[in-house]
Amino acid sequence: MRVPENLWYPVLESCEVGRKPMGVERFGQRFVFWRDADDLPRSHLDRCPHLGASLSQGKICKDRLVCPFHGFEYDVNGQCIHIPANGRGGKIPKGMVLRSFHLREQHGFIWLWWGETREAYPEVPFFVQLETGWKHRTDIVEWPVHYTRAIENQLDVAHLPFVHRTTIGAGGRSLVEGPYVEADQQGIRVWVTNIRDDGSSPRSQKELANAAEGKEPGLSFLFPGLWLLNISHRLKNLLAFVPINEQKTRYYLRFYHQIRIPLISKLFEVMMGISNRFILNQDKRVVLTQTPPNSCDARQDRLIGADNAIAHFRRLHTTLIERSESVDQ
Repeated sequence: MRVPENLWYPVLESCEVGRKPMGVERFGQRFVFWRDADDLPRSHLDRCPHLGASLSQGKICKDRLVCPFHGFEYDVNGQCIHIPANGRGGKIPKGMVLRSFHLREQHGFIWLWWGETREAYPEVPFFVQLETGWKHRTDIVEWPVHYTRAIENQLDVAHLPFVHRTTIGAGGRSLVEGPYVEADQQGIRVWVTNIRDDGSSPRSQKELANAAEGKEPGLSFLFPGLWLLNISHRLKNLLAFVPINEQKTRYYLRFYHQIRIPLISKLFEVMMGISNRFILNQDKRVVLTQTPPNSCDARQDRLIGADNAIAHFRRLHTTLIERSESVDQ
């Protein structure tokens, strides 16, 4: 599966990984995740190099990942340290090692470095405004869509009065002012206003830029897959897009808030969780029909001005893919 490399990807929530081996698919490959005796997350390809058995079907014994087929034992770094059939003093073949991945655990996510091993790694991408003082609830859904279409759907500011006409798009505000977009290699920031079309001209890009100055963007995106909706100063929605394979994407949908009273906080989280899932599901029936599935191949798409954020995403995403491929050559 082609995804930009040399980036941190959120692949699981922290609470999903325990001492028992866990098998998941990411980037079109099978991974095994587990925690060592120090509670640190570990990850390898979910394949024993001996005869290809799934290691996620095995167990953890004395901080070793044990293959269920022939009992081969691997340490936290993926090095085979015991082959029962060879005896305790038996020689370990040089190539009997698992492909392991560098992980970080931050912001309630397990982050996997997808790319070249290096001496020092950059910081994981996250929204500074969410780092302290917030509570959140997470809902998890999976869609049979390519991650590029999933991301672009959340950068699309023109579909609201049509797909969400009974919810967040009520009121027939079909005219898009802008959007005004700022973008760089790290991400995209979007300021936009949807208004009723009364025949008057929308504001110019210069006017929108002036209006955006000093204001938090309505939408933000950080590569490779974090999206933030600024509902209000104390309410935010975050989406983490996790590529499973060419046909499937996992969504981690988080609602962030600053309500401190426990009972009210819990009730509000439940209500917002139901609302967010319902609104996201309104998108699903349309997004599943988009062709081609991977927007990188969508050369026949004809973008309009309201697609400014999508256009920026496609350009930057293509640049990251090309950069990855040039490193591989």
